[in-house]
Amino acid sequence: MPRIFQIIPAILSCVLLVSGCHAAGNGPGAAISGYWKDKTLLEEDIRVSQNLFADFAEIAANAPSEEAKAALGLLFDRLKAEDEVAYYIYSEWMEGAFYNPYSSCRNVGLFTYAVDRIVSDGVLNPDEYAPLLQKRDWMNINKEGDMAAYPQADPQGRSTLVLVLDLSCPSCREALTRLREKPEWNGVRRLAICCGDGSMPEVPGWEYQTMKDHEAVFDIKMTPVYYVIDGSGIVTRSYTPAL
Repeated sequence: MPRIFQIIPAILSCVLLVSGCHAAGNGPGAAISGYWKDKTLLEEDIRVSQNLFADFAEIAANAPSEEAKAALGLLFDRLKAEDEVAYYIYSEWMEGAFYNPYSSCRNVGLFTYAVDRIVSDGVLNPDEYAPLLQKRDWMNINKEGDMAAYPQADPQGRSTLVLVLDLSCPSCREALTRLREKPEWNGVRRLAICCGDGSMPEVPGWEYQTMKDHEAVFDIKMTPVYYVIDGSGIVTRSYTPAL
């Protein structure tokens, strides 16, 4: 059992699962370098600390990359020096803010930096940070501007709308109809990558492919998500929620 569940009360464990990022906060122009100065990492009311981090995540996601990473590094310095419990909690919040495709603060650079720092700090043990390494790798696949890892470009040169779905997920099946009915996807190739167990969908207007070894490319726990590749196979829109 991971140490986090041995050292943090059950009431806090529930809070850890909540993604932390405010869609609107102090704005991209707000100062980030001194954000954590004189702030208490864990307030008696954990929701206060969570809101502080959510505001920070919103600012960081909109700040210049190097400034955001520097501020995140200062936060890690304090967490490591002051409070192991807070280190675990903030690590969960970072995952929720910077990794989750449904977070407005999702950010490849910041999540990659956070995971690399977690590994190097040695507060979490290898079994505890192994899932974060997997998510870091997933997040760095099919980034905007990269050649798509899967699928190949359309032979006819059309853009391809790629929907990743879990066959056991009802909302994933509903996404097939919702996306098909959006005018912006008229004239493009629509391809559904079907993962997991279940019957194949039959919504017209889609090509369907099964992918048994999806763990190497996709995090199906985050489905339904879609991405778009152009006629040459370059990703023009990375993972986007399809709900």
